[in-house]
Amino acid sequence: MIVPQEQNWEGADLENAREVRLRAGQPVTVFAPGGIWRGSHRLTPSELSQAAQALTQYSLAAHSDELEQGFLPLPGGHRLGVCGVKGPKGMLEITSLCVRMAHEIKGAGNLVFPLIHRKSTLIIGPPGSGKTTLLRDLIRLYSLNSVPVGVADERGEIAACRDGEAQLEVGPMADVISGMEKARAVMLLIRAMAPQVIAMDEIGGEADAEALSEALRCGVTVLATAHGKNAEDIRKRQGMEALFEHGAVEAWVQLRGVGTPLQVHFCQEEKA
Repeated sequence: MIVPQEQNWEGADLENAREVRLRAGQPVTVFAPGGIWRGSHRLTPSELSQAAQALTQYSLAAHSDELEQGFLPLPGGHRLGVCGVKGPKGMLEITSLCVRMAHEIKGAGNLVFPLIHRKSTLIIGPPGSGKTTLLRDLIRLYSLNSVPVGVADERGEIAACRDGEAQLEVGPMADVISGMEKARAVMLLIRAMAPQVIAMDEIGGEADAEALSEALRCGVTVLATAHGKNAEDIRKRQGMEALFEHGAVEAWVQLRGVGTPLQVHFCQEEKA
């Protein structure tokens, strides 16, 4: 259901919104349970710029390197996507913002956990399909079952650590490194914390594949997410095919989108 020109937002479940989108010349749009909700006021470029500054605690210019990737991590595990006109020293003009809201869903992994327990697993799905939410809950379940988990939280979206404490629930046996590239964080976790499971979000390049492979060579179970429609999409990326061929990936969880059933696949079944 689409509700255009909604002024009082009555009936919108804003607390559980998945995304808030702001575009110059357009009203605020919120993707929430039950539909897409739009305001009536059309944002000016100045208002959009002010919103970006406020969301980044008035330090937007200090994040030019991160903006090269098109997004910034926000406190609480949320993510700010930014589009605009790039200049030599950063974003000259901002044309649209997307705030992706992190939500804890405890129990999201209850059905999956017994199937993939102690199996190196990829969680595959398109953006916004709930990969990080499922990953976080699987970390929590491992942790509650007394399994030490090392979390390579490069963008701070899994545990959302702040002032030395995770703001999102990852359980009592999780050790988290935030803000460090995954390849370095994985090896530090293995050497310093002796985890039995390593968890990481959004692997995609050759360096990430090597980090995953190195963890597996150390005898650690790996739990990771990857953007893609299916396992074939992931295999096509440089360095990723070998993970499937050599049995490094034992299972993958296929997500289609929010509210749709997930599927669990096992590599041994595929070979058979």
